[in-house]
Amino acid sequence: MSLVVDVATMRELDTEQIAQAADGYHAIGKMADEAKERVTEQIVGAMGKSLDGEAAQTAIKALRGLGSNFHYVQAECGIICAALNALTAELRAAKKKFDTAEEDARSAHFTVNSDGSVTYPPGGDEVDGKRPEGGTTRGTAKGHPTGKPIDPAADANKLADSIERQAANANPNPNHGKAVDIANRIAESLKEATEADDKWAPKLRALKADDDLHVSRKDWGDVKNDMRRIRKGAADYLKLPGKGSPEENAAWWKKLSKEERDDYIALHPAAIGAMEGLPAEARDEANRTVLAEAKAQYSLQRSALPPEPEKYVWEDHGKNQALVVSDSWKKWHERRDQLDGSLKGMRAIEARFEATGRDGLPPAYLLGFSAEGKGRAIIANGNPDTADHTAVYVPGTTSKLESIDGDIKRMTGLWRASQAEAPGKDISTITWLGYDAPQTIVPEATQKGWAEDGAPELNRYLDGLETAQGGAEASHTTVVGHSYGSTVVGQASKTGDLAADDIVAVGSPGMLVPNAGDLDTGKEHVWSEAVGADQGVKGFDYVPAGGKFAGLGGWEWKVDTRNGVPIGAEYGQNVPSDEAFGAKRMKVDTSTHSGYWDTGPQGMPSQSLINQARVVVGKYDDVEVD
Repeated sequence: MSLVVDVATMRELDTEQIAQAADGYHAIGKMADEAKERVTEQIVGAMGKSLDGEAAQTAIKALRGLGSNFHYVQAECGIICAALNALTAELRAAKKKFDTAEEDARSAHFTVNSDGSVTYPPGGDEVDGKRPEGGTTRGTAKGHPTGKPIDPAADANKLADSIERQAANANPNPNHGKAVDIANRIAESLKEATEADDKWAPKLRALKADDDLHVSRKDWGDVKNDMRRIRKGAADYLKLPGKGSPEENAAWWKKLSKEERDDYIALHPAAIGAMEGLPAEARDEANRTVLAEAKAQYSLQRSALPPEPEKYVWEDHGKNQALVVSDSWKKWHERRDQLDGSLKGMRAIEARFEATGRDGLPPAYLLGFSAEGKGRAIIANGNPDTADHTAVYVPGTTSKLESIDGDIKRMTGLWRASQAEAPGKDISTITWLGYDAPQTIVPEATQKGWAEDGAPELNRYLDGLETAQGGAEASHTTVVGHSYGSTVVGQASKTGDLAADDIVAVGSPGMLVPNAGDLDTGKEHVWSEAVGADQGVKGFDYVPAGGKFAGLGGWEWKVDTRNGVPIGAEYGQNVPSDEAFGAKRMKVDTSTHSGYWDTGPQGMPSQSLINQARVVVGKYDDVEVD
């Protein structure tokens, strides 16, 4: 049983002691976070760069486990801290109500007794030569005597309150009514404090880890359960705002205290991690917890898969039987592949964390993450909030969490090339897998619906990025769309207000507009890269031609002339690599549809990559164009 708070307990209650305990857990969590970063992003990264062999890999694996342990400590301390802060907030409100009522009693020369009753002196006009006597009254909480069970029936509460008011008005001693009010407030404060203790005591007692030094996948699963329990109890203390604009989200976050921000991250990591307009550091901290929980959950589910079913079964077809692939085998493989693919993507993200500092690579920020479906992930090289130049890369067909490693490496390469072009400048390159990309060339990548669904998400992300950076002038922003990703960019510009200074369309099947001037950045800031036969490089990118066939370009009348005289016209499609589209067509020295981020001998960047980097840092005059 929890404590029943009485007057003596309430008088002695010091909520600051609970707040100090919360601060202590917060300090431990911060130390664990710092230790985690040192282990996973400094020590492991350095060892992976300089050491090789079985012993080194064993040591790195052990250090990764240690880093995970520190992360677990950080997450659990955050949850405990949030729970204690919620308890403190509820007890402070009850304590304030009690102290105010007792002060009113002292000012009126009333006495608050140890049982919560209030004694008041004689007062009022004399009746038959005698002043109305004083007395003692007990308070009620929501219409019921202190300590009695609360009847939830609203009508009964209203009736009791009405009777109480009538009795107070009927008493000739004016002190009686004042005493009733004070006693009611005292009763309510005692009830609120008792309810707070009843609610939080079992929740806090449940927050304990296994008595060992190993943080298992099950322990991470318990973190999510702990979060859910505490979040439910803290609903009044931590109320998430509705789905606001990035500007509204930023304003809400700015008004919160540091303590409240930490508690929101601890109890609502998925919501905070996905909230556009918030600082990159806050979203990164929240999403790393979401990632750790998802990895533990998917690993447990992978281990719990039943044995593989028989692949072939006999199926009746009238008088004959046929050997067919069983549905159970298909479902088992589909589930296994989905779990394995998601885990592969999560490990790729963690590998990027560990690569921090390698050859000067800046810290990574996880600005969005979800393992649901094909998965979502937004990973930044460097803090975009403080960047002088920012590049946002939108991948195309077949992109998903499982294959995020290749997209991360492309933006790592672009960061290095951009930094070489603008040494001393803060640069951030972002992989934005924030939409459901088509997974097949035919029929999915020939359809506009994927772009129509993804474009609002891209616009919202770019608006949030601009808000977190401090406005449109704070950073020079380039959006790089590869393949179908450029179609998403075109749709975002066509239907919204694309918050970008430059657009680079790479291997584009079309941007759903006929001319570069139709895009928000203006014609002078639209760039194109595409491997074609006319560029004298080995290989050919067939996607632009395929995009025309699918209708992903922009329709326009084209007039052929001879000696200035029109001789014919046709209604055809333009894609960014067409001269008629009007983009600045950059020279490329790589081959194939996926080769635009390839490096040459000794890891030197290709001309294709250097040209992108020069656009990213605004060195337009140095870009080599056809």
